[in-house]
Amino acid sequence: MNRALACIFCHSTLAQGAPLLEKNGAAICKGCVDQFSERFSERAWVMAATLEEQLDVLLEESRRALTQSESLSERARSCGVSLHMLSGASARTPS
Repeated sequence: MNRALACIFCHSTLAQGAPLLEKNGAAICKGCVDQFSERFSERAWVMAATLEEQLDVLLEESRRALTQSESLSERARSCGVSLHMLSGASARTPS
């Protein structure tokens, strides 16, 4: 990926350390993706007129959260980090 490529929304670059997703010469950073995803889910909930539509929104958000959790879990395993290590680390107080 071109290190000068920048997010089309916030203009962060790979050289600045922004995690970019690139396709067909255009890029978006992970922060903008997360922000748009959050806005979309909030808007989808407000626009849901029936209980069935609200359930669809909840199911889609659950699927998205599960996919993200699986991805983070896989990345943690590839780094040699376990859930036990993470839960122990969060319980410690800084000295």
